[in-house]
Amino acid sequence: MANKKSFILNKNDDGQEAINFALGDLIGDEVCVSYTTTQNEKLGERSNFEPQISVQSKLEGNQQTGRYRVLIDDNTYSYFYNDSVWSMARAVGKRAVVYIS
Repeated sequence: MANKKSFILNKNDDGQEAINFALGDLIGDEVCVSYTTTQNEKLGERSNFEPQISVQSKLEGNQQTGRYRVLIDDNTYSYFYNDSVWSMARAVGKRAVVYIS
């Protein structure tokens, strides 16, 4: 994990450009991509048992095309576009979590 700075981004508050820049900065880092049906204005406002699936691995992608993926094997992966990201967060020294819908 090259960059260990803490951050919280929300597309509605910070804009797509901030999401695009942060994703590009995370290429090559271990991230957790979390697909959830529930979007909230603030991270952590989810109830305990709402639908979610997460995949954690090295982020691969291209900032110019906006196409990204995390890949563990042929059965465990996530492909997504930069505009699928609605929020991102990382605590100091932890892997980033990228929320997609």
